[in-house]
Amino acid sequence: MESTRDIKRRIKSIKNIQQITRAMEMVAANRLKKAEARVLSARPYTQNINNILYRLMGSTPEKAHFFNPKKEVSKILILLITSDKGLCGAYNTNIIQHTLEFIRENSQKEIKLHLLGRKGFVRFQNKPYEIEKYYKETVEQLSLSSLQIGDNKITEIAGKLIKDFEENVFDEIYLFFTKFKTVMKSIPSKLRLLPIASGDSTSEKPEEGKLLGYYILEPSSEAIFSNLLPKYIEAQLRQAIFESLTAEFAARRVAMIAASENAEEVIDDLTRSFNRARQEAITKELLEVVSGSEALAK
Repeated sequence: MESTRDIKRRIKSIKNIQQITRAMEMVAANRLKKAEARVLSARPYTQNINNILYRLMGSTPEKAHFFNPKKEVSKILILLITSDKGLCGAYNTNIIQHTLEFIRENSQKEIKLHLLGRKGFVRFQNKPYEIEKYYKETVEQLSLSSLQIGDNKITEIAGKLIKDFEENVFDEIYLFFTKFKTVMKSIPSKLRLLPIASGDSTSEKPEEGKLLGYYILEPSSEAIFSNLLPKYIEAQLRQAIFESLTAEFAARRVAMIAASENAEEVIDDLTRSFNRARQEAITKELLEVVSGSEALAK
């Protein structure tokens, strides 16, 4: 059995760790509150811009390739969002496994990766997967950049994706991220960015050559579509980053709560062990005193 000194040292060490996990839990809870408000306020805009594009689809047949999947898909781009830091439970593992399942299902196709977040890069850098682009900016930096007016990194990424799709560099472009549901639940998600997939099953899809409702389009439906498409890609990227960050903060908070509770249990176990060790030491000393006194008496 360990000495009382060793047990006391372990208890002190675990208490120090517990203080850190509780502090991290408080920080994650504070950041989660702000991130959750941001992601909920951004969802209506992202959903509605998708619906508007589908309403324009019928009046812009020259842009049909942005909606209609190709019959033969051979080149796929995956844009994966993970975290830059650990200590967030199974957050990164779940989205990476979700991505790997998709890669295995499409193993006969040429797949390239664009990675946002250091954990995804660490996972794929020494594996037989082609990383075409790793964005060195943190996911949080990208989220702040996306809120700026004018040119920002999200605008740059969206423009590059549209250009690659139009030039047939890729037949399909997919976005993999973690969708925030509740503090206790987040879902690894996949969205086909191009060709555009309806993210809302309730979205109204017009018949070919028709618009839903009555619209007067100025200057033209094609000009509106050309200006709206980059905004749509930016909105989807921004929303995915917001969702992923919120899910990360929620996962970190839950992980730190569990870590603090586990530390408390370990401290309780060590305290009992310390009391037993101390009791045994006292009993041993008493026996030695009694044995010594009896020996002197004889």
